[in-house]
Amino acid sequence: MSELFDQFIVEAQDLLETAGGALLTLERDPADRASVDELFRAFHTLKGASGLFEMAPFTRLVHAGEDTLSLLRDGRRAMTPELADRLFRVLDQCARWVAALETAGALPDDAPTAADALVRGLGGDAAAEGTAAANGEAEAFPWLAALTAEERQAAGDGRLTAIDYRPDPECFFTGDDPLALFRRVPDLRLLRIEPAEPLPAPAEMDPYRCVLRFHALSGADAEAVRPAFRSVPDQVHIAAVTLKPAGTPAVKPAVTPIAVAPPESLAARMLEEQARILELPGSAVERDSRRAAVARAVAAILASLGRPADRRMIEAACADAGTLHRFLAEGPARPATPEAPPAALPAARRALRVEPERMDALMALVGELSVVKGQLGPLLRRAEDGELATELRRDLKGFSARLDTLVGDLRHAALRLRLLPLARVFDPLPRLVRDTARRLDKTAELVLEGAETEADKDILDVLGEPLLHLVRNALDHGIEPPDRRIAAGKPPGGTLRVRAFQDKGGVVVEVSDDGAGIDPAAMRRAAVAKGLLEPDAAAALSDVDAVRLVFAPGFSTAGSVSDLSGRGVGMDAVRAAVERAGGRVEIASTPGAGTRVRLSLPLTLSITRVVVVEAAGALYGIPVALVGGIQRVPRAAIRAVKRAESVVLRDRVVPLVRLRRLLGQPEDGRVREADCVVLAELGDGPVAVAVDDVGERADVVLRPMTGVLRGLRGYAGTAVLGDGRLILVLDLRELL
Repeated sequence: MSELFDQFIVEAQDLLETAGGALLTLERDPADRASVDELFRAFHTLKGASGLFEMAPFTRLVHAGEDTLSLLRDGRRAMTPELADRLFRVLDQCARWVAALETAGALPDDAPTAADALVRGLGGDAAAEGTAAANGEAEAFPWLAALTAEERQAAGDGRLTAIDYRPDPECFFTGDDPLALFRRVPDLRLLRIEPAEPLPAPAEMDPYRCVLRFHALSGADAEAVRPAFRSVPDQVHIAAVTLKPAGTPAVKPAVTPIAVAPPESLAARMLEEQARILELPGSAVERDSRRAAVARAVAAILASLGRPADRRMIEAACADAGTLHRFLAEGPARPATPEAPPAALPAARRALRVEPERMDALMALVGELSVVKGQLGPLLRRAEDGELATELRRDLKGFSARLDTLVGDLRHAALRLRLLPLARVFDPLPRLVRDTARRLDKTAELVLEGAETEADKDILDVLGEPLLHLVRNALDHGIEPPDRRIAAGKPPGGTLRVRAFQDKGGVVVEVSDDGAGIDPAAMRRAAVAKGLLEPDAAAALSDVDAVRLVFAPGFSTAGSVSDLSGRGVGMDAVRAAVERAGGRVEIASTPGAGTRVRLSLPLTLSITRVVVVEAAGALYGIPVALVGGIQRVPRAAIRAVKRAESVVLRDRVVPLVRLRRLLGQPEDGRVREADCVVLAELGDGPVAVAVDDVGERADVVLRPMTGVLRGLRGYAGTAVLGDGRLILVLDLRELL
């Protein structure tokens, strides 16, 4: 893909996001002129940008959207929920097309059909047809009345698309070729060329100035014709017309049309002229220059006729006029080599926009690192010269401290390059709330707070899907229908709040609603009915633990399965995704008042802070985000029932598991008075993990398992400690 195409992909994604936000605002306040203008600008820019590439369905669709918004701006059409739905469908289709362009480099095969259906839904043809109807077809296209019977018969009767094109007189200098534009018009039935002004005497005519105007009829609809003239929209008038049957009396034309030769005969004469140019006398340098010019012209003429030839073959044929005549008579030979398989499309590249200030800070640190590196050479020479150990040790210590500080700053600066605002995952939520509430016949207001909070782009990728699940679940299960809210003394519309902030080196996202809340008794009954718990165990659950049952796999309290919920996979998927990223999920609910779900995630996935533990002589890492505490527990305080063990920590009975057993390693045969226990805060509650020893806390670069280790369960990845030792970072939830 070209850089221009890549830039179009990035800008199109931004424009579609902008358009979606403006459309939401406009639907809430149809009188908001600024939103109409912003939406119109987005469609207009998309139309112009897409016109640079061969994607006629895309251009046709956004052009229809622009026409609709033009009617809104002029007050000739009103914003309604139904019109908003249609415009949203247009934006959704464009977003799908942009994704297809990013991955495949081309629109899907069904793009023309999809565009036609959406254009009809918008009433896109009505605007073009209405223009001709309002002005009167005879007034808009007066030359239609001057058509001869032969021209009418060639064009056919019924609904056609009329084209009036008055090129800029300087069009040849701006790169526009009027005839080339009409070659791209689909189903061209008729083309008339007339002088736009009285022609001067041949001696006074400027051959580089266009003094013509073009009239044409096409059997295609107006929206299919417009892309051919995307570069000259201000010089062309296109509209649907009704042509009367042949035989209708014609009016004598006011001007004499210029006869247009059929393309084949015109091209033949042009090729004959190229052969004549080769026969002109001149020096060797002049003949070489003419041959190069003739080769380019012949290649262009053959390409316009749909008969492209290899460039080297054309250059060889232009050696002299006779060779060129034979080449054109026999036709360009096609190579007999088998067709090469199409090259694989490059993987879609995701752009990451970085503020210039962050790049400047990183480059400044790289410069400082180069300076510090330069200090290492003199220190080595001093060591080789046998300098006193005390002075050398002091300088080396200072060098090490400076290098540690600089590496830490460099790592922080590199991390900041990957930080993005949570607005990236917040932006789809207003549209989601709007569509879901309409589908459920509910009213809900979305309040977003902390969209400027930053997190690593990988964290944002992890957060996107769980956030959509939570918002959809809150609308479906949390917020009640208007009649039930009114009966409960609440306003008819619910409030859904999504808040983000940074806390303890990580990012926290809270999703809360003022809906019906979660009834612990209903959760217990559902758990028993689904066979997840025995009745006695369910009755023994506290209200807090009963509410946490929403995260159990396969659990659902929905009475029926719908396209929104009821399958019991949403909340479990939320917990699994967050915990795989080293985070945790908390939930709190008050019946009748609402529910709050908190997602706590690390700031980045590339650098992870771990607690190093030892088991059977091997080192492992446990993410600090999961560690609620570390302490030594006397063996006498550990209670055992068969092979199950438990311990009382912080006034709670916590199950205890031994890391050696989890990893399938032999039992520790040493006699110990106390065990080293790591309290892990997992989604189902705390778990005490007994290890042989606990070491340092370290910031490590987590590398995913690759090769034959890729399918190994229970490990989040590998990392290298500062002293070069390799550790395996554990995925405790999967192990347990």
